Amino acid sequence: MKTVAHLSDLHFGRTDGKVVTALLQDLQHCRPDLVIVSGDLTQRARSHQFAEARAFLSHLPAPSLVVPGNHDLAPLYRPFARIFRPRAKFHRNLPGHEVLPVWQDETLVAMGLDSTRSLRWTSGALKGAHLDHLEETLASAPPEALRLVFLHHPPSTAPGGHPYEVLVEHDIDVVLTGHVHHARVELINGQCGRSLVLVQASTACSTRLREDANGYCLLRLDGKHMEVAIRGWTGEVFHTVRHHWFEKRGGVWRPGPQPHHVFPA
Repeated sequence: MKTVAHLSDLHFGRTDGKVVTALLQDLQHCRPDLVIVSGDLTQRARSHQFAEARAFLSHLPAPSLVVPGNHDLAPLYRPFARIFRPRAKFHRNLPGHEVLPVWQDETLVAMGLDSTRSLRWTSGALKGAHLDHLEETLASAPPEALRLVFLHHPPSTAPGGHPYEVLVEHDIDVVLTGHVHHARVELINGQCGRSLVLVQASTACSTRLREDANGYCLLRLDGKHMEVAIRGWTGEVFHTVRHHWFEKRGGVWRPGPQPHHVFPA
C-alpha cells in the first residue's frame, strides 16, 4: 500500500506562513510515502520565491516530485526569457527536479507531465512528446503497478491539449492536477470502456483563494483499491473534509465501499 500526498498551487511569494507551518506538520503526521506537487510553486518565478519553495520541499517527510505551473515560467514582461528560456529558473533553483519526473516501484509508477506553454499565460496543453514519454515509461513499468500521471492543468480545460480519453487509453489509473484552486474528485469513464480517477487539489498554502479554503489531497493506493481524502484548512489545523473510495473491477474503476481503515480526521 502506498500513501501519496498531492499538493498544488503553493504560490510562494503569496503564502500564509501559519498555513505553511501547519501543512508541514500535517504531512509529518500523515506520513506519506511520496509527495507530488502539481505546479505553481511560485507566484512570479522570482529567485527568492523559488528559494522558499526549495526550502519547503527540503522539509517534506518523503521524496517529492514536482512539475512546473504557468506561474513558474519566466514572466511575459521578459519576452526573450519567456520564449527562449521559460523554465531556466525552475531548473536552476530546483536542482534534481526534472520537468518530466518519474518514480516507480513494484506497486506504483508516477509520471509528471509539463503542461505549461511559453506562449500562453494561463492555459496549457500536452504534446505528442509527452505521450511518447508516457509510452516509454510504461513499457518498462511492472505490469501490476498502478499508473499515476500528474500535471498542472486539468486536461479538460487545456485548449488544444489531449482530452482524458488519451490518458484512459493508456491505462492510466489516476490523474492529479491543480491550477483552478478547487478540490475535485471525479470518476472519468472513457469511450474505450476503461476509466480513471481525477484528483484535483486546491491551493495548498497561498492567500490566492477561490472557491475552497487551503487544502491538499491524500491518496491511499492498494492495487485494486483507492481512497482519496480531501484535507482542508480550518483556520487552525488541517482536517479531512470528505472521503472518496474506488475499486477496480474487471479492469474498470468504480465507486467502492468504505474500508475499515481510513485516513485520520
